[in-house]
Amino acid sequence: MRKKNIQNILLDAIEISAKLRNKMVHLIYYYKEKTEWFPEAFKKQMTRMEAEIVFRKLCRHFKLDGIYSKVNLYWVSGNRCPKAYGVSAVKLNIDCNDFGRLCHELAHIAMCKKYHKMGHNKIHKKIMKKMINYCKRKNWFENELNRRMAPKPEKPELTKDEIRQQKILKLEKAIKRHQTRIKRCENAIKKANRRISSLRRFI
Repeated sequence: MRKKNIQNILLDAIEISAKLRNKMVHLIYYYKEKTEWFPEAFKKQMTRMEAEIVFRKLCRHFKLDGIYSKVNLYWVSGNRCPKAYGVSAVKLNIDCNDFGRLCHELAHIAMCKKYHKMGHNKIHKKIMKKMINYCKRKNWFENELNRRMAPKPEKPELTKDEIRQQKILKLEKAIKRHQTRIKRCENAIKKANRRISSLRRFI
């Protein structure tokens, strides 16, 4: 009985130490993300609306959305941490929302979809780096999101004469398209007739 108790205690101790070691690895990874690898991304805060725009654009660009399914975005608040759920959903925190956390969770989705694995490793870092570089290239770190969020200027109302003029231009363009199609068909008919006449010579 004593041996069994000692064995159970040792197994429990090994399991606890493995969990602690795994937790420390994750904490070190999070720390390096924020301080060494992508500090700029974690400093760039976003509103909820801005995050939803970037989220959908990243899903579309990196082909995370399937034909029949999309990656869902959920919001939490308080001390709850952001999290990725397989290939189907991402949970973000309204109170601490930035490019780094968004790209971190979406990198998990991309990794799970392509490699069927979840974790913090070189693959995850590589995917996350691609996403952050894409955001920089699209100028979302600077003024692109402000431009998208700005209210659109109202279009002036057209007069009846201007509406008629637009309809005339539209119809003229349609006529030109149809004329080019007719010319192509006429040329094809002429070519076919020449071919027929050349073949009849040998009959």
